[in-house]
Amino acid sequence: MSDILVVEDETVLARSIVAFLERRGFPARFAVDASSARAMFEEQIPRMVILDYKLNTDDGLELLRWMQQRDDRVQIVMMTGHGDVSVAVQAMKAGARDFLTKPASLASIAALASDLMLDDMGAGLDPVGVGRIIGRSSAANALRKHVKQLATAVLSGEPRPGVLIVGPPGSGKELIATALHESTPLSGTQVRVDCTLLDENATASLTEAVRAAESGTLLLCNVCQLERVAQASLLRLLDRSAAAPALIATANAHLSSNDFLPDLLFRLQVGWIDVPALSERTADILPIADFVARQLARAAGQSRPRWSSGARAKLLEYDWPGNVAELVNCIQRAMLMREADTIEATHIRPFSATIDPATDPVPTLRELELGAIRKALAQTGGNVSRAAEMLGITRDTLRYRMEKFELQRD
Repeated sequence: MSDILVVEDETVLARSIVAFLERRGFPARFAVDASSARAMFEEQIPRMVILDYKLNTDDGLELLRWMQQRDDRVQIVMMTGHGDVSVAVQAMKAGARDFLTKPASLASIAALASDLMLDDMGAGLDPVGVGRIIGRSSAANALRKHVKQLATAVLSGEPRPGVLIVGPPGSGKELIATALHESTPLSGTQVRVDCTLLDENATASLTEAVRAAESGTLLLCNVCQLERVAQASLLRLLDRSAAAPALIATANAHLSSNDFLPDLLFRLQVGWIDVPALSERTADILPIADFVARQLARAAGQSRPRWSSGARAKLLEYDWPGNVAELVNCIQRAMLMREADTIEATHIRPFSATIDPATDPVPTLRELELGAIRKALAQTGGNVSRAAEMLGITRDTLRYRMEKFELQRD
């Protein structure tokens, strides 16, 4: 078997892809139509094929099926147009290993080639910095670029400006915060504070956290839960610190001056990162799933997991309302359910799709109460005061209920 065959009807693009791959050590050839691709495939079977879905009058899916019939060991990557999720699903069901959304950068194509042709299962499983942001979508590329820019930002010799990371629950905000911290030249450590868990001893907790994070990073998770008194305490602590830490905060929605002291708000949100939902990063679903499965397999001393075409298609068909957190949960379940090295479609059971409404039992009062609290918090972006108002109870009552149910926000 040779290395890579690129099937692309735009000759200039095909040549560019081949040249880029060869500069990175992957021998490659290209074909501009289905007939020449078949001939080159028969002459020397490649290890990997990068196949454009639209080949003038030729059908890329039909060519994919033909190649799979000839040799199903070949790893085929389908290139689709932006938003062609249905085509990607069809390609997965036909046996494609992965897909790329055009226009795909040459670096993304080379990264995918490197990943699929690696023999070492452990390679790349301990990323640091922006390497923690897994994916090949334009959104993932933009996130990595933005993190790099913010990591090196310095204003008039001051410490790195505060950064607010905003995104829906489960989207990976804390992971991006860690990537940002690891990408900076700061000498100190990152100290995490979950503002949801701060109580009447908030000032003491913040004092300890600011001291531990000096010359490093103070990560304020769920910062919208920070009480006004605690906000004032934090401002005083930062002003009095000889080596005040850089600030990173996470929230499910952008902050408002109605809920935050202006001085702290302006300090926190100098820069910000908007993290999209996983449903807006379809091209990242398979890379994230494979990364998580490989990490779990390595931890268990198992061989690299394989994916059936049905499993890959099922991952792409689901809209992942729980975002990356739900995808990780699903892969953990799949790894537990599999009986051999291959993850099958029957092993893909997303959390929010595991309940059949027709057979779902009547919920208990406790479940109804917990569900109402979660829904109110989600609709208010995690703001306890507004959620309590929506539920018709006091803020203290809601806090008591959250503690009772051990409810924590991402």
